[in-house]
Formats: sequence, C-alpha cells, structure tokens
Amino acid sequence: MSFSFKQFHIDDAHCAMKVGTDGVLLGAWANVCEADRILDVGCGCGLIALMAAQRNRAARVVGVELDAAAAADALANVQHSPFASNVEIVCADVLQYAADCGLAFDSILSNPPYHEESLLPPASQRAKARHTQGGGLTFAALLRVVEHLLNPANPKATFSAILPMSAVAGFVAMAAVHGLQLTRRTDVVTRKGRPCKRVLLEFCRTPQSLVHTTLSLVGDDGARAEAYADLCKDFYL
Repeated sequence: MSFSFKQFHIDDAHCAMKVGTDGVLLGAWANVCEADRILDVGCGCGLIALMAAQRNRAARVVGVELDAAAAADALANVQHSPFASNVEIVCADVLQYAADCGLAFDSILSNPPYHEESLLPPASQRAKARHTQGGGLTFAALLRVVEHLLNPANPKATFSAILPMSAVAGFVAMAAVHGLQLTRRTDVVTRKGRPCKRVLLEFCRTPQSLVHTTLSLVGDDGARAEAYADLCKDFYL
C-alpha cells in the first residue's frame, strides 16, 4: 500500500510489517531533535527513519533492515523524499552492522519484534518482522546493539522504542542489565479509561526522574484526540 504524509510518501508493498500507528507514534515521539546521528533498528519501509530526518534536518540518519525486500522499499522511499541526502538505508543484520560500523549514535529508535513466547504466524516474513524467536531479532540482541552503539560521550543520548504493554516490565528489566535507565514512558490508550496496549519508552545511560504520561488516540467525539493530533501534526495530512 501507499501512504502520503505531509513531506514524504511511503510505499510498503514489499515490507512484511505495514505502515501503522505504532511507527508513526514512535517517529513523532522519540527524542531526535538534538542528535547528530540517528539509527532506526529494523527500519522496515523507512517510515521512522524519514520521520526522524524530517524532524532533524541536520542529522545523519541510518536505517538498518535485514529483509532485502523491505530494505528496497525503504531505499526507494528515501530516494523519492526530500531527505535523500540525509538518510542511508543499510540491508544487513544489525548485530553485524553494530560490530562493523565504527559509529556512535545520539538517538536510536526501534519498533522491535515482540511476542517472544507466542506462536509464530504462518507468513515467515511477518514472523521474522514481529517475533523474537526463530531467527528474528531478540530483545536481548537489540539491547546489546543499543548498548554498543549509543554514544557514550553524549549524556543526552537516548534509545526509544514502542512495545506491547505485556512486554514492558521484562524489557525494562533487561535494559537495566545493559546500563539503560528508563527516563520517559507514555502509555498509549485508544480512548481515555481504556486499557493500555502499547507503551512508548525512552532510555538513557544517565539515571533521571521518570516522566510518565498517558496518550489517548481517540477523543470523546470519535475524532483524533487533541494531544495525538498535536504530536503528529507535522506528518498526518
């Protein structure tokens, strides 16, 4: 399918995981505006990388994607965007990339695999994209990558992710083992009073007081909630 945002267009025809609210939320919410280098781990069709490039036009943005078809979509989307000179798409195993790149990043973002214990869906591409067993990127591997690549010289360097509520406690505990402290959390609910299903998380190496908020997607009138609309106003048409 194709999606038009205010400053770029996304085609995800060959990408297992399609454009969705999770990616848009992370791309709009993550702390990228003061970063010199930004990394999108498992960039898929390039949505989050392009959002980061739009928000910080001075930064160098790298999107790493293992699946060749998804990486090809991402590359095409970048090349047809106003940010082609700022965004690099790398088709590689991110673990190998982390070992070889010789770079440090001030902001790392990921809409990562999840459901470590659940049954895999039938489509192998989708399984790889959304599950952390059977050859996909595990939470532990992702956190090793972040620990290795997050800029140690920048005390404001951050790692941001969006996860299902059910995975948050375990992920936060694992992150602490890798020296990453939770500094910001936003619980995403469909409507006020509904249970939280997705959580936006921000980590850094320097311990700070946790800022914990809630974001509703739909207002009482059934339209996009004001805070959600404001968060994404630079992207949604």
